[in-house]
Amino acid sequence: MSATLPVVDLRPGPSANTIRVGPVLVDTGSGTAASIARLRTFAQGAEQVALTHFHADHAGGVAALGLPVAAHEAEADTEDPRSGDPWLGFAIPPYRVDRALQHGDAVGDLVVIHTPGQTPGHVAYWHEPTRTAITGDLMQAGDVAWVPFGGPWADGALERMVESVRTLAALRPARCLSGHGRLVEDVPAAVDFTLRRYDTFAAQPHKAVWHAIRRALVSHLMIEPRSAEALADLPWAPVAAEALGENARAIVDVALYGLEERGVVARRGETWVTTLPHE
Repeated sequence: MSATLPVVDLRPGPSANTIRVGPVLVDTGSGTAASIARLRTFAQGAEQVALTHFHADHAGGVAALGLPVAAHEAEADTEDPRSGDPWLGFAIPPYRVDRALQHGDAVGDLVVIHTPGQTPGHVAYWHEPTRTAITGDLMQAGDVAWVPFGGPWADGALERMVESVRTLAALRPARCLSGHGRLVEDVPAAVDFTLRRYDTFAAQPHKAVWHAIRRALVSHLMIEPRSAEALADLPWAPVAAEALGENARAIVDVALYGLEERGVVARRGETWVTTLPHE
């Protein structure tokens, strides 16, 4: 196995980070016009795409590249692997997975580590020469992956995510390249932070739902400004509302006001925008 160093393009939302390891491109970011233009430059010379999972911020650019695609077998059996989760409400062009991966498979210099939870086929990629883990949504600096509160695989998702974090930690990575935010250099501290946050979510499930709602709202506003009414009409909103025993408009309003107090979103007449950098 060569010692080709992973190269990461730290992307603003709504895109996830994209990473190159030799001819392998891990994730593609979203499908916005600005994201695709940036992706084409970064992906020059890549020969295949390896996805961590099918969410739009990671796989939205796949169709634009026309490269062979590898993804875990749990997410590789349909023309549009994202079609099993339409309630999330994020558009993504259909694409075909050319290679169905299993735990332990090699993709170039990378080894597949199955890390299910947020999706059934979520994977990390392990680069042994540099002891680097490419973690998708599983490990982040200063935050945690949102936990599914609805959809076909929400039941038991948090427990699977905890086990996946432990699987990753057992590799003793020197660093993690996350799908969001900066490089994770103190991996034991990040693991401890993540597991403690998930302990809180297990004890108080409503906190997991609110965390996911806030993340979703900001991501939607990065794509385009929307009214609170339009946000409440998104397919995931009534699912979240039911989990909290509220109505969709009420939870959207509460979340937006809280994000406004933090300076993350702002009102422009009847619409809301995000103040965070995005492409």
